[in-house]
Amino acid sequence: MIIQRDCSICGKEIEIRVNKDKTYFGGDYFGKIKLPFGKGKYSKVGKTDLLGKEVDVVKWNGKEKEIEHWECNKCSKE
Repeated sequence: MIIQRDCSICGKEIEIRVNKDKTYFGGDYFGKIKLPFGKGKYSKVGKTDLLGKEVDVVKWNGKEKEIEHWECNKCSKE
């Protein structure tokens, strides 16, 4: 089976060949991610230490859209 996806980094359309044993080639899959979508805002829920600096931890309170994260071979090698 062949599926077509867009590279999440460069936007190039990639063609992925999926075999019956669920192996694939033609791109790299990094799972599903949720992205903020529509109206909403970030609210501060705490602080954490990151590389020796204190940074805010925030949470999105609006809708989220779940997407598959695919990268073309060129982008995944960089």
